[in-house]
Amino acid sequence: MRSYRLELKLNQSQRILCAKSAGTSRFAYNWKLRNLIEKYEKAKTEANGSKVKCNFGNAIAWHKDWVNLKAELPWIRETSKCCGQESLRDLQIAFQRFFSKKSGYPKFKKRGQRDSFRLTGSVYIASDYVQLPNLEKIRLKEKNYSIIEGKCLLSQATVSRQCDRWYVSFLLPETVEDPKFATLNEIEESNILGVDLGIKELVITSEGETFENPKAYKKHLVKLKRYQRMVSRRVIGSNNKKKAITKLSRVHKRVADIRNDTVHKLTSSLVKAKPKIIVIETLKPKNMSKNHKLASAVLDSSFGKIKDTLKYKCSWTGIHLIMAPTFYASSKYCSNCGHKHNELKLSDREWTCSSCGTHLDRDVNAAKNLQYLGLWMIDKHSPSGESSVSSTQSYACGDERLQFLLEQCSSMKQEFKSQNNVLHSFA
Repeated sequence: MRSYRLELKLNQSQRILCAKSAGTSRFAYNWKLRNLIEKYEKAKTEANGSKVKCNFGNAIAWHKDWVNLKAELPWIRETSKCCGQESLRDLQIAFQRFFSKKSGYPKFKKRGQRDSFRLTGSVYIASDYVQLPNLEKIRLKEKNYSIIEGKCLLSQATVSRQCDRWYVSFLLPETVEDPKFATLNEIEESNILGVDLGIKELVITSEGETFENPKAYKKHLVKLKRYQRMVSRRVIGSNNKKKAITKLSRVHKRVADIRNDTVHKLTSSLVKAKPKIIVIETLKPKNMSKNHKLASAVLDSSFGKIKDTLKYKCSWTGIHLIMAPTFYASSKYCSNCGHKHNELKLSDREWTCSSCGTHLDRDVNAAKNLQYLGLWMIDKHSPSGESSVSSTQSYACGDERLQFLLEQCSSMKQEFKSQNNVLHSFA
């Protein structure tokens, strides 16, 4: 099943009805969450310090209460019955995740933040329109969509709003061949690609290829500040404030679109090069952003988005993806001899190895060290082709990166090989 998200071309009446549907979905979620909180607080008071006994029920029981509420609030009937029904199911899933300790306690939804609603039943998608319950046919912004032939029935569809635009999301079954992963014996050094992440250049590969960082947030910062001041100065609840919020949200959407476009283009370029192994460094943007001088640049680079996108694209195309250990100092090791330069500063973009005298570019050197990690994972790291290197030999040759890998990453290497054996056993 592959997911798709298409923009809708709504007329004014459809736009109003979509807003009402999102409001009904939000109201149903908040209404039942408030009831459950009050029910728990009442049970807690009656328990008098003993164990609280409170049965929350499930979405089916909640839906009966929701149907009774429609008699008191007739405006609910203006939208599809699926809006409230699916929202209550989402609340049940949220509580299940909370009780299984996968997420926090469910929070109330706010108007204007991730407005959406889900519809089931008579949902159809065609090349230039989508048919939804209570909304009839809605035109698509992009016509003659290539994935759809004729009219296709969908099990469900989710309509969401981003800024002042509305989108429909759905799943379609797709027949694809299982990706063929290369065996470790077939992989050579030229088939391994090291990928280093940075701020000035977003991605630097071991082959010297660079991808520029668009720095979308920094380029739009002046406009964002101006529109934010405009929003803060408008009267709360006025139409002018709503217009100002729309202008601000459009700039934020523009920034997000630039980031997503850049990430998809660079990850597709890496995958289309058809390496058999990609090694990418593991970064923790949350910790890196604690440096107030780099926080804005780090968060503007979308390192997490790059990792997640590359992960699923590699799984589609049969490429092994290796995440380098967090403490693997790829920038400090010399890619020629393996000597570690502990005095390397963040401002040093180029440096000369004190052991072998090689002049190194910081980012390209880091990418080559990541490529070396891939070679070590498949036992092809030594120039002579020997797979076993003892710790005494590594000290003798001064290759400190190899010593780090032998001490810290042996279990990671064993797990990688076992996963490769499992992949080929199912092939």
